[in-house]
Amino acid sequence: MVLKSVENRLERIFERTFSRPFKGGLQPIEIGARIIREIDLTRQLTTQGPISPNDIHVWLSVADADRFEGFQKALISELEETVRQHAINEGYNFVGPVSVAIYVDDDLRPGGLAVTTEFVGGESQPRLIADDGRAISIGDRPVVIGRSPEVEFVINDQNVSRRHAEVWRTGEGVAIRDLQSTNGTFVNGHRVSAVSLSPRDDVTIGPLHLRIELA
Repeated sequence: MVLKSVENRLERIFERTFSRPFKGGLQPIEIGARIIREIDLTRQLTTQGPISPNDIHVWLSVADADRFEGFQKALISELEETVRQHAINEGYNFVGPVSVAIYVDDDLRPGGLAVTTEFVGGESQPRLIADDGRAISIGDRPVVIGRSPEVEFVINDQNVSRRHAEVWRTGEGVAIRDLQSTNGTFVNGHRVSAVSLSPRDDVTIGPLHLRIELA
């Protein structure tokens, strides 16, 4: 059941980006599934909970690397998103930003695949991610969300106030505050005034769903 859920999630991710199928040979979803398997095998348990490796190296055959030529940037982006989504679903944390790199191994045959994972520390760079595909980094200044074209994250909808809410970094992570909006800011279905956020939280502002990525 868990494996099937992972496969379904991978299909949704890759169908969104790779609209035309790669006929024959290694498929993007196979790479994503292999990465997830390696992450689950190499994760570590700590007093703060399970830690996922965040630095992923993928080796492809010369033939498969050629097939992905021109799509490699998009492939890497989706593989990184796969790692983040899997970590959210499994409750894994990271020690640094997620990174996926693809290399060519002359000794691999077409369809062959090798994946290694590492734990690489680094400064966390929280991001605000919306279900319409947009993302913005949360730096030292708060990110204001609203309908006004002058705010950092614009939601062009009449149900959203001009300055609806703001997200900012705290000593423990990220928090959100409603800016006295008309229709409210909701976290996991509950209207809030101000609250700390975790990657598992679903933030709803108007028609948009948002989440926080901490690393």
